Amino acid sequence: MKYKEVNLGELISFVSKGIPPKYIETKSDNTIVVLNQRTNRNFQIDYSLSRLNDLSKKKVPTNKILIDYDVLINSTGVGTAGRVAQLVKVPELTTVDGHMIIVRPDEEKIDPLYLGYALKAQQVKIEGLQEGSTGQTELNRQRLLNDIIIQFPESRKLQQDISRLFFSLDEKIENNKKINHHLEEIALSIFNKHFGKAETTNKLGDFFPVITGKKDANVAKGGKYPFFSCSQNISYTDNYSFDNKAILLAGNGDFNVKIYDGKFEAYQRTYVLIPNNDEQFGYLYYAIKYFLNDITSGYRGSVIKFITKGSIENFNIFMTDDKKVLSLFNIFVEKIANNNKETQELANLRDTLLPKLLSGEISVNQATK
Repeated sequence: MKYKEVNLGELISFVSKGIPPKYIETKSDNTIVVLNQRTNRNFQIDYSLSRLNDLSKKKVPTNKILIDYDVLINSTGVGTAGRVAQLVKVPELTTVDGHMIIVRPDEEKIDPLYLGYALKAQQVKIEGLQEGSTGQTELNRQRLLNDIIIQFPESRKLQQDISRLFFSLDEKIENNKKINHHLEEIALSIFNKHFGKAETTNKLGDFFPVITGKKDANVAKGGKYPFFSCSQNISYTDNYSFDNKAILLAGNGDFNVKIYDGKFEAYQRTYVLIPNNDEQFGYLYYAIKYFLNDITSGYRGSVIKFITKGSIENFNIFMTDDKKVLSLFNIFVEKIANNNKETQELANLRDTLLPKLLSGEISVNQATK
């Protein structure tokens, strides 16, 4: 099968930065959704982090209104410039701000979904195109168009077969996330109904020692073991310090709570909470998740917010002794953990196959065996 290699600039019909928005808080017939750098993470766009532009104060050129299959690349920001995502389906009237680049595939020249995956596969190289001083970096758009080389089969059908294979993996990953979100909502609803306002009986410190990880963020250089930092995202490293079923509570920045069962590593500001009694694991996780805003409301620090060991240890909760209830919350946790495991396996499979299929090293038939 013949493959072509051309620079990105030859395969697109439009490229541009977004608009300088005039923000407004209330949605109306005279607003348009504006995506920004924060919405672009893990090759996906999170609309919950978007804002609104007031069209009466700032018009949006027609070509900067997003269409299906547009690829969005962060153009500025240390740690964010070069991130790639593709909007396969635009859910509502949307544009981007001036810190993102719209890359519109030329459907006459390449399957648009294939081009999206080809760019995702080169995100690390795209990130390397940023220029400027520390804190002021910006992606060089001309180098993006000239230096990023896209390899693709001449056969449009093969392009589509490859892109649809990756899209099916991403759909399964997204479906698992939706299932987990629904399970979390049900579990928290049950907790709220029965225990949200129950008279407190214990402190959280009665159920586990409050300890933190010991590692710096620079250990996250890839590997087989999850590395839990204070970010929503999970990185990986070559070594582990823990081999337990644990609740991971981010101690600063983006306060969040996760669960994990197995070998892992943790950042020095991430609290690793390992319950003394496994039966109480699920209940304690949902208690912390339900009361997270209350637990973190006593944060310290004016620049970087952080929560103290004492604010966790001394937080009062009600603890049930009903084994059926404890078992129910553990079932929720186990289902979510199993879905997370499958999601990670699918993501690993996708990321392993991506460069091999896009280069022609293996065929679609080999990949699906």
